[in-house]
Amino acid sequence: MKRRTLFAGLALPALAQAQQAPPAGQMRIVSPYTPGGASDTLSRFAAQALTEAMGVNVVVENRPGAGGNLGAEFVARAPNDGSTWLTIAAAHAANVTLYRRLPFDVVRDFVPVCVIGLVPNVLAVHPSVPARTFPEFIAWARAQPQGVTYGSAGIGTLPHLAMELVRHRAGFQAVHVPFRGSAPAITELLSGRIQATFENLPPSAGQIRAGGIRAIAMSTANRLPDWPDVPTVAETWPGFEAVAWQALMAPAGTPMPLVQRVAQVVLAATEAQATRLRGMGIEPGGIGPDRFPAFLQAEISKWAEAVRLSGATAE
Repeated sequence: MKRRTLFAGLALPALAQAQQAPPAGQMRIVSPYTPGGASDTLSRFAAQALTEAMGVNVVVENRPGAGGNLGAEFVARAPNDGSTWLTIAAAHAANVTLYRRLPFDVVRDFVPVCVIGLVPNVLAVHPSVPARTFPEFIAWARAQPQGVTYGSAGIGTLPHLAMELVRHRAGFQAVHVPFRGSAPAITELLSGRIQATFENLPPSAGQIRAGGIRAIAMSTANRLPDWPDVPTVAETWPGFEAVAWQALMAPAGTPMPLVQRVAQVVLAATEAQATRLRGMGIEPGGIGPDRFPAFLQAEISKWAEAVRLSGATAE
């Protein structure tokens, strides 16, 4: 009896350690968007951190399509043994309302791991627009008889939905011009063919610094350390926040010791490399598996309102 008890006691730490490791020492992170974007960038950031800290081979696999839903569906159906992970974006929270039918449930079919990074949106205008502050922008926008022309990365994208939140709350008219990506929208703003965008900061930052477009306000709760002179919308409207976050998820049923270990490694890396991330226009996420579920539910509710206000739908 004593020998069996001793062996059982020795087995428990070994079992716990085994649950913190992926099968066969290999993992893949599915990015449901094309290479080069924020999802791909932060997927590779997480993969490198996990490879170095856990001594496993972590690869990134891009599976774009259907607004990120194809990659998400693939991971939802993957084995929950810790071999497959998903980088989801804030767009997935909007997709819950935007799409009439989804082949997965973003809450029930996944276990939240951690928010890797927060990608701010920046309200920017062409220099011909006289407004220099957010209150001035609202006053100017209300005075436009034909409405403000603004561009975005496409119908139902977060830059589109974020501007709709602002437009409806401020009470001005606008004409939305959708593009196939952030870069074309910024190019059109630079040329003056549209008057405003509320796009992600990374593709806007270079032109703002060069003076080609003017930053009016950030969508974050607080001012960004690298952009201290750009106020936030929340300074005028307390509580306003609209960021394009990127986060890790795993198939439902993935062992929690492994989930917690992955979250620990990735969040430690974002803290250690905060300066590098901020240089790319990304704020460290800092949200682990304990806070992630409540964060996700709040985001689903917020973007559901924006989708309804915009009238956008997708099949």
